[in-house]
Amino acid sequence: MNKTKRPIFQYVIGIIFLASVLLYVFTEPNIRSGDRVARDNHGASGSTRMTNKMTKLHSNDLVPLQQVQESQDDNFAMMIQKAATDDKMVILTEVNEAFAAPNSMLDLFLESFNNGDNIAYLLDHLIIVAMDQKAFEKCESVHRHCYLHKHLGSDLSSEKEYLSKDYLDLVWSKVRLWQFILEQGYSFLFTDTDAMWFRNPLRHISMYADLTLATDVFYGNPEDHNNMPNTGLVFAKPTKKNIEMLKYWREARKRFPATNEQTVYDKIKHELVSKFDLKVQYVSTAYWGNFCQPQKDFNKLSTFHACCRSGLAIKLAHIKSVIEEWKMYKTMYLKN
Repeated sequence: MNKTKRPIFQYVIGIIFLASVLLYVFTEPNIRSGDRVARDNHGASGSTRMTNKMTKLHSNDLVPLQQVQESQDDNFAMMIQKAATDDKMVILTEVNEAFAAPNSMLDLFLESFNNGDNIAYLLDHLIIVAMDQKAFEKCESVHRHCYLHKHLGSDLSSEKEYLSKDYLDLVWSKVRLWQFILEQGYSFLFTDTDAMWFRNPLRHISMYADLTLATDVFYGNPEDHNNMPNTGLVFAKPTKKNIEMLKYWREARKRFPATNEQTVYDKIKHELVSKFDLKVQYVSTAYWGNFCQPQKDFNKLSTFHACCRSGLAIKLAHIKSVIEEWKMYKTMYLKN
């Protein structure tokens, strides 16, 4: 009885083994191919795309997403070091394909430094974070420090509808980059690309503050938390409390789903102040201007932000008019 069943049992085992071999042969190459795509499309430039850690991996090895992220972080850390000022500060902005297209916001933004009051040198310390390949290619053609921030599974290239998932991924991504910069021991001045620079905004930052924010509406006291914050212009020091504060801010996203980082900050700002003993400075719109509370006194303005204007086309049209006003002012009063 056992002798007649043994060959059948062995035959079944043989079929299972053969099926397993065929499954491995036909599926493994596709997995390896997809993994190479993930590794080959991150990083700051062709020469720095692969770190030593990644090149040591055999081409047939599967790379965990954590190691892909670590490789991006290594590249970003090297760029921070190259772009930083002597006192370890970098300027940072983010663009996608829509903002980086020809004659779009990135061109105006870079032009504002060259048309500003002796601030062109600050471009040496500006890192442009590209959120997609097209934006990265445009950046490399016009600027020195460009970093491709790869988002696995997201397409952040086109203009995003306000509070859509892609929009939220785009705006929240910058908070993680802020945290990373501070963890490397550098301070940062983040600026939205639709904020034009006329003078150095650092001159309006008080060294007492851990965190400095622009405002949509300013009520007169830079320490008053009733001021309406705007995260389109942010300065932070590389302190432990700021790093922990940014972690807390990012975690708070879970408490307020479908909400952007600026609104979440406004909701939790009193928590941040009490929990981390945070000293916050809110900058007057007379210095860091905008369309929410427009005060276009060019004797005072350092920047002007196209916030409170919806849609890229409308932002472009309105900010161009401000740029023309600045050029007229500069010709008349700053010529000498």
